[in-house]
Amino acid sequence: MKQYTTLNLTEQGTVANVNLQWPDSGILNETLLSDFIGLMDYLEDESPCTLIVFQGLSTPQQQTRTAPPVLDHCSKWEKFLQRIERFAGASIACIDGLCAHFHFQLALACDYRVATTRSVFQAPAVKEGFIPGMSVFRLAKYTGLGVARRLLFTGTPCSAKKAAKLGIVDRKCKAKNFEKAIMESQQALMPIHPEVLLNTRRLLNESFASTFEDAIGHFLAAQNLCIACQDCPAK
Repeated sequence: MKQYTTLNLTEQGTVANVNLQWPDSGILNETLLSDFIGLMDYLEDESPCTLIVFQGLSTPQQQTRTAPPVLDHCSKWEKFLQRIERFAGASIACIDGLCAHFHFQLALACDYRVATTRSVFQAPAVKEGFIPGMSVFRLAKYTGLGVARRLLFTGTPCSAKKAAKLGIVDRKCKAKNFEKAIMESQQALMPIHPEVLLNTRRLLNESFASTFEDAIGHFLAAQNLCIACQDCPAK
C-alpha cells in the first residue's frame, strides 16, 4: 500500500477511514494531489472497501488564500473529486469546525455529510478573486440557484443548523456525539451494493438535465445491469 504524507488511511472491513492531515484548506500542492490520486488508485483497484469516510475536513480558524490556485492543480483536484463521485460505493464527509475552500469542495462531492452543531461552512473564493472550483455546479444542486449565488458571491458563513435546512448537511449533532453520529451514518448506508449505488447516483445527477423519456431509458438499462449483478461477488 502507498505511504501517504497528508492523510492516514485505516480500513475496518468494508469501511475506509481517511483522516486528512491538511490544516490549510486554501492550498493545493503536488504532495496533496499525489496522495489523493494514490488513495483512489488503491480504493478502486485493490481495497475491498465500499464506504469512504473522510475526517479532518475543518480548520480551527478562518483562513485567507493569498495566492491564486495553480490551474494544473485545479484540474487534478477536480478529477479526484469526480473519482469520488464515480466511486463504486458511498462516501461520507465528517465536519467539526470551519469547513471552507477545498475542504468544502470535497464535502460537496461526497454522498453524505455529518457535521457538529459548532461547524460552519464557507466558500470565500469569489471574494478572494477566484472561482470556487466546481462548487458552482455542485452547490446549486443542494440549495437551488438563488441560495448558491448568495453563498458564493458573498462568502457568507453558513452555520450547521442553516446548512441542514438548505440540504448541505444530512445529519448534525453535538460535538460530544460526533463519533456516534458518524457510526450511525455508516450503518444507515449499509448494506452497500456498489453497482446499484453507482447507477442510482448517476441517474440522480442526470435528472437535472435529462428529459423523462431519456431518463426512463437510462433507468431501465441500469436496472437490467443491477439485476444481472445480483449474483456477482461483492467488490
